[in-house]
Amino acid sequence: YAFAFQIYGDFSGYTDIARGISKLLGFDLMRNFNLPYFATSPSDFWNRWHISLSSWLRDYLYIPLGGNRGGSWKTYRNLTVTMLLGGLWHGAAWNFVIWGAYHGLLLSIYRALGIRTEDGKYSKVTIFFLGILMFHLTCIGWLLFRAQNVETIVAFLEGIFFHPVASATTWVDLAGVIKFGWFLVLFQIAQGITRTQDPLQRWPWFVRLNIWIFVCMSLLAMSARGGQEFLYFAF
Repeated sequence: YAFAFQIYGDFSGYTDIARGISKLLGFDLMRNFNLPYFATSPSDFWNRWHISLSSWLRDYLYIPLGGNRGGSWKTYRNLTVTMLLGGLWHGAAWNFVIWGAYHGLLLSIYRALGIRTEDGKYSKVTIFFLGILMFHLTCIGWLLFRAQNVETIVAFLEGIFFHPVASATTWVDLAGVIKFGWFLVLFQIAQGITRTQDPLQRWPWFVRLNIWIFVCMSLLAMSARGGQEFLYFAF
């Protein structure tokens, strides 16, 4: 779960930096993340996460393979093949293959069950619980993505499902996630509620200025010393 916040903050953060610099130079780049952890289904997640890659996979792999034409089984095949290749795009390792297959399976299962939260046919309560479920499913996927080998995946899954007891180290790590991620979580919730990228835009400028100064000073005070390469540069 901590890795879910790490990879999101890392990847979304440096793409936002790139978009901001491009904006200063007069170029308007597409938004690459749209509150992905607010997704309520696998298809909704991939409409929100790494939008440039997911759009490319859809346009140049899924649709040329046949998309949703030709019946249900061919659609499931196309989804699985597309996500498998999407996993391999991150690296030639079994954990990426398993991660891609996992997301292909999720997409196929949700499609087979007819769960399409984008249609607006579910109540707000149902959407809320579907969102919680999808967040947990996404985190399990990140476990597969993060693990170095199949043995590590098995060990992690055994720990989660058969020995769900948090150690003292786990609580310390959780405290660290809360310490560094509280503003991101609150800001994302505010973005989701207001449906805007800048939920503070209606507040007086001096209030916003003080909030951002506080956030920047907090980040500087809590940041790690020394340089560290962006996590997603490895892919």
